[in-house]
Amino acid sequence: MNQELWNRILAFDFDYPHSEYGFTTRLAKENFWTKKFTTDAILEYKKFMFLAAISNTMVSPSETVDVVWHQHLIFTKSYYKFCEILGKQIQHIPSTHNKEDFEKFKQAKEQTKILYEKEFGIQPENIWKFNNMFESLNLEKAKYKLRTFINFGIIAFVFSIFPAYFILNPFYVRIEGSAFIFLFFVLAFMVFFVLEIYNKNKLNQLISEIDKTSFLYELSPNELIYLKKQNLVNVINVSINELIKENVIKITDNRQIVLLKNEPIKSIEAFQIISLFPKNKTITYSNLISRLKFKPIFSNTGNSMDAVLKFITKSKKFNSLFYINFLFVAVLILLAFTRIITGLIHSKNILIIITLTIFLIIYSISFLNRLVKKVSTNIIPKYYMNHLIPKEKKESEWDYFLLGSSALLWTFKPIAEEFITEKNHSGSCSSCGTSCGTSCGSCGGCSGCGS
Repeated sequence: MNQELWNRILAFDFDYPHSEYGFTTRLAKENFWTKKFTTDAILEYKKFMFLAAISNTMVSPSETVDVVWHQHLIFTKSYYKFCEILGKQIQHIPSTHNKEDFEKFKQAKEQTKILYEKEFGIQPENIWKFNNMFESLNLEKAKYKLRTFINFGIIAFVFSIFPAYFILNPFYVRIEGSAFIFLFFVLAFMVFFVLEIYNKNKLNQLISEIDKTSFLYELSPNELIYLKKQNLVNVINVSINELIKENVIKITDNRQIVLLKNEPIKSIEAFQIISLFPKNKTITYSNLISRLKFKPIFSNTGNSMDAVLKFITKSKKFNSLFYINFLFVAVLILLAFTRIITGLIHSKNILIIITLTIFLIIYSISFLNRLVKKVSTNIIPKYYMNHLIPKEKKESEWDYFLLGSSALLWTFKPIAEEFITEKNHSGSCSSCGTSCGTSCGSCGGCSGCGS
């Protein structure tokens, strides 16, 4: 290996100088990538360009590496400087998808793999095997959206009321109101209890069956905090708390945040926070939070995790689980509705059963909504706690995930908790859109020939 060239490539900073919407931040935002996956993709791009620089034959990137390459071409000054380090101008050659190109790029991919393994070892599957980040989840997309199924389910429910009445009426007229309420309450309790256990087991199974090279097993503490709390403020508080610990900023007696010193920037998060301080170097916590929520470096965390949840809940496996829950809940409500109709026809007092049915509907909606979020708020965080987080934690950020607000400094904790309690708002600033991290895939390779 040309170690000198590789060291220069490795040292190249795509984010220099720091800015609000730099290379890494933009790459993560536009593709809904996690922090670690973005870092890995950039590293593999550097490796690929190293191969292009030392090879006299054509080399071809993976889909993910190609996404990074596409964006780097947009940053023309950075790309020009990078090519100067490489010692040649690397040309991006798009595929025309004809037969000749197919064979050419196929050979280039094979050659790239051989060259890569010679210089760096085995290619990481999460970057080189899968076409995009979410493909590593190995989750087949469901045929219908949950919303479509729910709409059809409601229609089917309405048409089932009167057939159910004619079937159940002979039995209902023999059961006293108090006895029915008791039996119905016991049945409902058993159904929801069993579903709770069943859902937990099925969701744990879903997560455990995901490819072990997947990005899902390499989430950052901040990403897990967002999954667990579903609130971006909790994520921002981690960075603010770290700056307080480092004496870069300070909480005053009147709950203002004061900038004490402009330290060398250790992270893009710190750069973003410090850049928002006005000339008098004082800002209120609520004002700082309201502005930081919309900054890409923080909103990326919410957007990528929302995209993960959206991808999972659109899968065939999750939808099958949801269908089962919906069916059992619908049957319970149908039993209650049929009892109401029976009472009306026979002029019985139905006030209690109506109240019980309304409560059941509200709880059922809440239950199904919680099921959709359960994989992010409960299953994945607990999986990390039980299997992935090392007992001897090296990063203090894990404390924020494991301990919550208890890990915040005593001067900052009351302000942070009070703000979250008062606002009680959702964490993500924007939705993830309709496409979860799809990559371009239209280009095939680059030339490794001279400048």
